[in-house]
Amino acid sequence: MARTNIFRNHDDGWTLDGWFDPDLAEGYDEATHLVGIDFVSVLTGDPAQHQTLYRTPENRWVLHRWSQWEGDTDTYEFIDAAQARIWLLTCHHDATVEEHFGPLPDEAGPDL
Repeated sequence: MARTNIFRNHDDGWTLDGWFDPDLAEGYDEATHLVGIDFVSVLTGDPAQHQTLYRTPENRWVLHRWSQWEGDTDTYEFIDAAQARIWLLTCHHDATVEEHFGPLPDEAGPDL
């Protein structure tokens, strides 16, 4: 795959935010669960709306949103490390979180 442009939506229109090559990046699939005959995205709650997370060779995180519906446009956006960490934890990529963000505690939750 060639360069993929990433645009940012502003009040006054779209601007080019950067680009990356998905073939050179590490890609992470979303988690899904089976509902009837459909695999539903844990992140979107929709069987037709999906996400993939990429980590570029220069350590940027790119969120790819895509749809199975004909005519819908894929979107890509840069996200920060904290957002990427939550995405990875939500999708059960614990080993990746430990590789890039350090060890996970034995448990996490509110202070009681």
